[in-house]
Amino acid sequence: MKRKRPASDDAPKRSKFDYEAMKEGATSDDPATRKAMFIEYFERFQEFPSYLFDNEREIDSRLSDTMQDILQDPETPPALRSGVEALLGRLPARGL
Repeated sequence: MKRKRPASDDAPKRSKFDYEAMKEGATSDDPATRKAMFIEYFERFQEFPSYLFDNEREIDSRLSDTMQDILQDPETPPALRSGVEALLGRLPARGL
């Protein structure tokens, strides 16, 4: 008798997560690179790597700019938009 594999076994396997590549992309000076890396990270982990930045006193300008780019993009799906809004609600305001 042949056993069926669970449907989850048929799903394509994700590539191994590369922390160093993610860190390099997420902290890049290029806004498009940062945006792409943050979206990829969110799709994989359902959160953003805000821990890469010093956000203790105020939100890092690169992080803030990236979150605004994501929010302003009409192609941004609702789940991603909600994730950005949740992150911004947890972090301190940018420069007073």
